[in-house]
Amino acid sequence: MDAVAMLEWLLEHGVNALLRVDAERGAGRSWTFHASGGGQNEERWVVRADAGSAEECVRRARKALKAYGLDLPE
Repeated sequence: MDAVAMLEWLLEHGVNALLRVDAERGAGRSWTFHASGGGQNEERWVVRADAGSAEECVRRARKALKAYGLDLPE
């Protein structure tokens, strides 16, 4: 699953998410993924991943989301 497909899946499942690039942070951590969920009847949660490339950031984000219990498709 690529970044766009992952973001679309998260949208369909009511998760707020973004993938951001920040050139001022430098190559080591220029990419950030942030997601949050929960609501009125659920506990609020936040997942964040930082990396030097978009591919690595998405890989870390998928791992963090799965560890939190979201069952993302491959």
